[in-house]
Amino acid sequence: MENYFDTMNKELCNGCGTCALICPVNAITMIEDKEGFLYPEIDKNKCIKCNKCKLYCSNVNEKIEDNEKAYSAINKSEDELKFSSSGGMFYILAKYTIEKRGVVCGVTYDDNLKVIHDFSDNIEECKKFCGSKYVRSDLNNSYKKVKAYLEKDLYVLFTGTACQISGLKKYLGKETKKLITCDILCHANPSPKVFEMYIKNLQKIKNKRIKTIWFRSKETGWKNQIPVIEYEDGEKEEENSYFYAFVSEMINRPSCYACKFATKRRISDFTIGDFWGIEKVDSNINIENGVSLLTVNSNKGMKIFKELKNSITHKEVNYDLAASFNHYQNVKVHKNRKKFFEKIVEGTINEENIIQYLKRYTRTPVYRRVLRKTKRIIKNIINK
Repeated sequence: MENYFDTMNKELCNGCGTCALICPVNAITMIEDKEGFLYPEIDKNKCIKCNKCKLYCSNVNEKIEDNEKAYSAINKSEDELKFSSSGGMFYILAKYTIEKRGVVCGVTYDDNLKVIHDFSDNIEECKKFCGSKYVRSDLNNSYKKVKAYLEKDLYVLFTGTACQISGLKKYLGKETKKLITCDILCHANPSPKVFEMYIKNLQKIKNKRIKTIWFRSKETGWKNQIPVIEYEDGEKEEENSYFYAFVSEMINRPSCYACKFATKRRISDFTIGDFWGIEKVDSNINIENGVSLLTVNSNKGMKIFKELKNSITHKEVNYDLAASFNHYQNVKVHKNRKKFFEKIVEGTINEENIIQYLKRYTRTPVYRRVLRKTKRIIKNIINK
C-alpha cells in the first residue's frame, strides 16, 4: 500500500502527526508547507528505519464492523439548538460525558482566532466547541492528553474529523471502553494559513479586531445559514469570501480530494452532520431550527444512543438514501486552486489583498449566473 514516506505524495497524508508521536527516537517533526498544511519530516541522522511511521499511518480506513445505523436527530432542548449548527447532537454527547465525570475534547478558537483542539470538564464551557469552524484544527498535544485522561480512568469524548480520530486510535493502539469518538461529517479541511491571512485582511479593512466568526449563523434560519463576523465593538456583518472558497474546494488540504474516510464505513462511535436532503427522506419533520444526520457506528455507540434517546427527537432512516444527499464522497479540486496557492507562495496574494483574490477566483461565470436566474424565474412562473 502506498504511503507518504515512500512517495512524498501529499494526497496520502492527512497531517494528524501520529507518526511523529510514535517515533521511538523522535526523528519526525511536523513542518508547515507553503500552503499552510503540516507534513512529517524525517531527520535521517536520527532515523533507525523501524518503519513505525509507515505501520502506524492513520490515513487508512480500517473499519471492520458493518453495523452503522442512520437517524434524523434533533435535540429536544430549544436553548441548546440555538447555539448549534444543526440538530444539537454534540452537546447531548458532551453532557453525557461530563455527567460520567469525564472530559470533552472539541474544536474552538484561541485568543488569536487560531482553530485548535481543547479540553473541558464543564458543560457551559463546552458551548465553545459548538458551531462549525471551517479550518484544519491544530491538534496540539491532544492525543497525549486523551491518553493521560484514559489512564486516570476518566471518560473522554473526542470530536474531530474522521482522519483525526483515526490518528488518535492509531496512537492509542487499542480500543478503550471509556473513550467515546464522534466525527463530524466533514466537507474538507481548509488551510490555516489562508484563514489567518483572511482574518488579518478583514481587520485591516475594518481597522478593528474580530471577536469571533460564526460560519453557520442561524439568524436567517437553518436552511439559510450565513457566515457572520462579530467584531470586538459589537458590530456584526455577513462576509462570505472565505466561506465560498471553502465550499468551492479551492483552499483545501490535498488529502481531502482523495479522502479515505469519505465513505459510509465510519470508524467513530458516532458521526454527526447537517441532514441535507431531509425533506426527501422525511417530509413531515420540523427542520426550522436544524436537524442532524446521526449515524451510530459501533456497539459502544449504540449502547450510549439507547441511554440518550429521551433527549432526542429521532427517527431511523435509510442509510443509503441519507448518504446520497451528504458528504460521503470525495470533493473535486477547484480549477483555480493551483493558481491561487502559487500566488500566495510568490507573495502576490498576501494579508493586504487575499479577500479580493478569494472573490475573484470563486466568482461564478456570467453565463452560469444568467442560467441560474432564468431557471428561478421559470420555476416561479410554473409554481404560480
